Amino acid sequence: MRLVVLALLLVGLGAHTSAQVVPEPAPLPSDAELTEFLANPSTTAAQAYEVGVHFFEARRYEAAETAWLRAHSLGRDPTLLVAVADTRQRRGDEPGAVAMLEQYLVERPDAPDRVSIEARIATLLQSPAVLVVRSEQPGHAILLDGVPVETKTPAELEVEPGTHVVVVVGEGKQVGEKTVQVGYGEVAELDFTPDTTSHVIVEQSEEATLQAQLAIEKENTIIRRAVISTGSIAAAALVTGTVLGFLALREEQHYRDNPAKETADKGEQLALFADISFGLAALSAITSFTLFMTHKNKRKRERETARLRMEIRGAGAAATVKF
Repeated sequence: MRLVVLALLLVGLGAHTSAQVVPEPAPLPSDAELTEFLANPSTTAAQAYEVGVHFFEARRYEAAETAWLRAHSLGRDPTLLVAVADTRQRRGDEPGAVAMLEQYLVERPDAPDRVSIEARIATLLQSPAVLVVRSEQPGHAILLDGVPVETKTPAELEVEPGTHVVVVVGEGKQVGEKTVQVGYGEVAELDFTPDTTSHVIVEQSEEATLQAQLAIEKENTIIRRAVISTGSIAAAALVTGTVLGFLALREEQHYRDNPAKETADKGEQLALFADISFGLAALSAITSFTLFMTHKNKRKRERETARLRMEIRGAGAAATVKF
């Protein structure tokens, strides 16, 4: 009976009617009915393919893949492997999509679309992995491979394929640490609870700490000198512009009392130099302020990173990772 229903479904879905009233689409078969239909010896490759099309249009990609793989096994049509790759890519299974596309090129070595298929494979191979990090209480801080990330839990982090260590910190009281290995395009879900254990303390070795402190002090000295220098230039230029502006006003007054070309030219030159001085003062002041604020914000981020590491260490971890 189920096979009869599926056969009628294929006829109903594939038929083109000229009637003005469009009939309601026939319901898609259940997974059990689909399995029975595809396993029946009388089912043809064309029928399996047609059922897969309707499942694909309904966004039931797993069922569409099952139908198309059966159609491929019956008819050995390599182009069906590209269709299967489409279903896998829509489900976020990039490795599975690459496998199907590579199999397509093996079965069809003279494929006219080889260049585009190879370009598609190359693009898929560049797909980053995704780590979905969740905690029982949202808003916890996250360290990815020892580096704090801006987003809090829950978060989706794009990472390079490989092994990664994720640490979650909750108000310095809870620490969870998980190591995960992901491939390109893979999605890994990491759930952290109060029972999640940690065996990592993030700290610097004494030598690395000393080198970091020396580097910070050197950078602070350079920035401080730059801020002082640009600030001094701004002040000097402002004083010079004020003096030149005063002289230009005096020459303008002389010109009014005794008009002369020499007096007018001298006044214009003084006014020009005054404008240049004021412009230099403004530019230097902006530069000095920008250097100061940029450096201040950088140090603030570094202090937040240090505080986060202290919270991790204070949460009761047992081992030490030095870098």
